[in-house]
Formats: sequence, C-alpha cells, structure tokens
Amino acid sequence: MEEARICGLGVKADMEKREEIPGREARTGPPDGQQDSECSRNKEKTLGKEVLLLMQALNTLSTPEEKLAALCKKYADLLEESRNVQKQMKILQKKQAQIVKEKVHLQSEHSKAILARSKLESLCRELQRHNKTLKEENMQQAREEEERRKEATAHFQITLNEIQAQLEQHDIHNAKLRQENIELGEKLKKLIEQYALREEVI
Repeated sequence: MEEARICGLGVKADMEKREEIPGREARTGPPDGQQDSECSRNKEKTLGKEVLLLMQALNTLSTPEEKLAALCKKYADLLEESRNVQKQMKILQKKQAQIVKEKVHLQSEHSKAILARSKLESLCRELQRHNKTLKEENMQQAREEEERRKEATAHFQITLNEIQAQLEQHDIHNAKLRQENIELGEKLKKLIEQYALREEVI
C-alpha cells in the first residue's frame, strides 16, 4: 500500500506538472525563426516550474524513503520519456535525411532542366538565324535568277530580231537574184534568137 501510494504520488506530481506546462499534450511549439534567446528563457522557465512542482510533491512525503522512491519513480518516467524522445528524434532525423536527399535530387533535376532549356533556347536561336540566312540566300538567288532570265530573254529577243532582219535581207537579196536571173534568161533567149537568125541568113 505504501509503494502504491508513493507511485500514485509520483504519477500525480507528474500529471500536475504536465497540466501546469502549456502545450505538453497538444504541443504548439514556437514558430520557426524565433530567436535563440527566447528559446533559452522559455526552457529555463519550464525547467523552473518542473523543479518547483517536484519539490512540492516531495514536501508532501514524510520519510526520506518515500521521497527517494518518488524520485526513483520520477527518474524512471523521465528516462522512459527520454527514450521515447530519442526514438522520435531518430525517426525525424531519418525523415529529414530523406527530405534533404529528395531536395538535392530535385535541385539536380531542376539544374538539368534549366541547362536543357538553355541549350534548347540556344538551338532555337541558331535555327532562327539559319532560317533567316537561308531565306536571304534564297531571295538573293531568286533575284539573280530573275536578272539572268531577263538578260537571257533580252538576248534571245535581240538574236531573234537579228535573225529576222537577216531573213528579210536574204529575202530581198533572193528576190533581186531571181529578178536578175529572169533578166539574164530573157537576154540569153534574145541572144539565141539573134544567133538563130544569123544562121538562117548565112
């Protein structure tokens, strides 16, 4: 019965301590970015309350054996709580390591994506410059081809006109030759007739 009373007292003191400390059951820790000095003051204040509550609980006990038993019970509770906190700390550390690993991986993927986008933009600019150069070259070739076509057409027209003029000259010359042949034929006919008359006279 005495041990049960001591253990109950230790539990009661621990429960009172938990009720006195705000945020023990539903912890709403300080927001991220709070200054270290404020954290230190809050920690000292919390420890001061715990020690005060523990002293008050020990003062209700009459014998040193009871106080020692209560202290042992309190130590065992704190040790168990510390072990639980260590387990939770290890779990959180593993989660943190995983998150850091994922963050590094995402940063690497982000860097690769930025590099790929930069290369793609560079290739696009190069392609645009190449297309512009090809367009200008094609336009220049088209202008040169048009100039050559115009020159060839003009040269062909000049040649055609020259040929036409030569044909006309040949036609005139042929007509003149035909006329001369006709005249020569008539003269030859007259000479033959005159020669025949002379033969008859002789």
